[in-house]
Amino acid sequence: MKRRLGAWPVIAILLASITPFTALAAGLPSAPPESLGFSAERLKRVDAMMQRYVSQQKLAGMTIAIARDGKVAYLRSAGMADIAAKRPMRDDTIARYYSMTKPITAVAALVLVEEGKLRLDDELAAYLPEFKDVKVYAGQNADGSMKTEAPTKPIRVRDLFTHTSGFTYAGMADQTPVGDAYEKADIMRPDRNLDEFSKVIATLPLKVQPRTDYTYGVSTDVLGRVVEVVSGQAFDTFLKARIFDPLGMTDTSFTVPEDKLARFAEIYEMVPGGGIQPAKGDGARTRFRDGARLHSGGGGLVSTVGDYLRFCQMLLNDGELDGVRILSPKTVELMTAPQLRPDQLAFLQSFMPGYNTGLGVAVLTDLGRSELPGSVGEYNWAGAASTVFFIDPKEKVIAILITQLFPGLHYPVREDLKTVVYQALIEARNVD
Repeated sequence: MKRRLGAWPVIAILLASITPFTALAAGLPSAPPESLGFSAERLKRVDAMMQRYVSQQKLAGMTIAIARDGKVAYLRSAGMADIAAKRPMRDDTIARYYSMTKPITAVAALVLVEEGKLRLDDELAAYLPEFKDVKVYAGQNADGSMKTEAPTKPIRVRDLFTHTSGFTYAGMADQTPVGDAYEKADIMRPDRNLDEFSKVIATLPLKVQPRTDYTYGVSTDVLGRVVEVVSGQAFDTFLKARIFDPLGMTDTSFTVPEDKLARFAEIYEMVPGGGIQPAKGDGARTRFRDGARLHSGGGGLVSTVGDYLRFCQMLLNDGELDGVRILSPKTVELMTAPQLRPDQLAFLQSFMPGYNTGLGVAVLTDLGRSELPGSVGEYNWAGAASTVFFIDPKEKVIAILITQLFPGLHYPVREDLKTVVYQALIEARNVD
């Protein structure tokens, strides 16, 4: 282990003085935590949490940002962005945000809804005709082949936001015949563009009938293709013009340019028996370093804490930041409202008890069932490299945790984030 992770002594030095925030903290102004209702003493527990994960070699490095009322109360980094290169984790480290791309894609589509170019109840086939004759998995034939049937309801645009389209993911994420078919088709091949990707997906059966259950999968990637067709622009071009440039998200893209590679974090995986190592295979590196034709609306973006804070603050401000309006307040209200019936939530609540889904985010509806501190109405999403954010509209709080351990869910780091943030919040405003 020492030979493979020889930079851990450097991490120990970094932990001795965790990097503090500056006057303009990661894209938003900073303020003393006490002025924002946080206890400076209790925020030291956030430091301790990061120290614990890094010193135990569970994570290479972490950055946590906590903001309230549009100001940063806490911004610290610990450990390494790249152990071998001895590069420390910093607030300007560029990381793979994976599924934290999904809320951004949802906002892009809602921009088109506001312009009257797209309706949530429109049939998907109206924009992507390849889905006109899509089939649904209905068991297996005697010879082991998949049996299919026609959908009882058409897929609608709304279903792409709420993961009720019937689309799934491949391989380990879905070990069913449909997941196997996705794996065989290599659905996320980086050399396909979104048009080609969509046409491949349309040849594969849906896992379940549309609108019968929450099924996590490539719905948001398909939504990215809808944005392309409706806007008449390449997906990455639309995001840059309508979200990233207006919000000043200068480090958010599908590719890390050459002049920013020194800020790009390494991606790690667990070592059997303990510790971490650089993830095997180079796909998670070349995809972002060299660029990919597939601009994945479900998981393709890289970003920084500062950029994502600005995106979150725009949502918390009801669609506006620094005089730039991306969405109307009512559209943000709709985006963050529970969308599904109780009978559609079995899968979602198997890993997020107490949550429903909004349009591109999970929404807390039952605080007690969640077994974590928070507020009803809080919304969030996470990424496959163990990243997560949440926004609490009642307390006006944003929290973001960035690290790079793939896949996520190995450790309760996301749950720990909620605990340490809320225990430090000593002036609550959550009054109905």
